[in-house]
Amino acid sequence: MTTELACKLDWFSFTFPITLLGEKDNEYTLTHVVSAFHEHTGQRLLSAVTKSLWTWVPSAGFYTHKIQCPNSLVSISWNAGNPFALCEISGTSIDRVLLSCTAADLAVAANKRATRIDFAVDIETEETPEAFATLRDSRSFRAYAFYTTETGDTCYIGSRKSERMARVYRYNPPHPRAHLLRVEAEYKGDAAKMICDVLSQQSLTFTTLTAHAPFGWAHELWDTNGVRAGKIIARHYNRSDASRLRWLNTVVAPAIKQAAREGMIDLNEWIEEYLT
Repeated sequence: MTTELACKLDWFSFTFPITLLGEKDNEYTLTHVVSAFHEHTGQRLLSAVTKSLWTWVPSAGFYTHKIQCPNSLVSISWNAGNPFALCEISGTSIDRVLLSCTAADLAVAANKRATRIDFAVDIETEETPEAFATLRDSRSFRAYAFYTTETGDTCYIGSRKSERMARVYRYNPPHPRAHLLRVEAEYKGDAAKMICDVLSQQSLTFTTLTAHAPFGWAHELWDTNGVRAGKIIARHYNRSDASRLRWLNTVVAPAIKQAAREGMIDLNEWIEEYLT
């Protein structure tokens, strides 16, 4: 048995701006979305994905369109009429992307728009998820649930609706990871943006331990090998400012673009007169 912590990213997603797409043909739409993706990420993921190989795949949930890069499995979803698309990179996909860039590069590529990041730690042990999860110092997360299914056992700490929660789980044999206990911290919303800032400047190990610190793992298996977790500096969040920014992005900007397309204004002259 070993208690060395093996840290990894298991999910990474972010949004990025796109033109309000109307009834355009599929190839035009795909080209525009991929170009907007590379522009937003500063082309930091260019080597991880291949522009010409993006293919259409079935969409799900809120989004009506979805494409995926077969090589990296990076996917992008969007709705016509929505000014933002969603890039999702799952565990297997992250492993492929990180062959050509660092975790810090990925964090910078999100460009302050991370929506969800999962930080996983795998521990080789026979300990059960419930035995590990019940030994905690933190009182911040009172919600607790334990589930047993055909595939394995899982403990949830914190509300699934909150911006931070944790999972401790183990797969049943013959799953290839049945010998591992996985401890996972999920950050969403503004919490994801804050931890993404940490990841852009620090190592994956340091950031993972920082993400897990609020849950107060106290089991002897949680051996950090001397690495100290940091503190996440909370941003000031003003709902009024957020609403104004959403109005600028979804109402004002499209109206200005439409006026320029219809010849009502010269965009360069308008910017010079009103914005400089």
